[in-house]
Amino acid sequence: MATGVAQAQQQRELTKQRLAADAARLQARVRAELDWRARLKRDGPRLIALGAGAVVLVGAIVVLRARLRRHKEAEPAGTVTLEELAAELREIRKHIDKSGKPPLWQQALLRGITAAGAAGGTLAARRVMNQQSSGGREEAATSRGH
Repeated sequence: MATGVAQAQQQRELTKQRLAADAARLQARVRAELDWRARLKRDGPRLIALGAGAVVLVGAIVVLRARLRRHKEAEPAGTVTLEELAAELREIRKHIDKSGKPPLWQQALLRGITAAGAAGGTLAARRVMNQQSSGGREEAATSRGH
């Protein structure tokens, strides 16, 4: 019977050691994943390439829009009556009222940025809550002597 108890204690010790090793590996993995400097070293070139691509794309769009935009030739300056000026102002106001809404690509970009910001805030809040709850468990376990 003493042999069975000794074997059970030995198995318990081995299980404790395996659990401690698994916990240490998990902790190291989590720390490596949360280390922003290491992630920046690992993912830096890809992020730089994406940023450069975005800058080139935006630059190409700006240049393309500037080239494709057609400006009306200015009419020769002459005497302008008050009625002509009022008519031109009404025309400008109508044009502004029509184009008051931003373009579709700007709306889509704004919605995407808003969604990404909301998702990032939620993720950050979850991480903080998880860290606080795991910190509370560790303190309770330490105070009990485990």
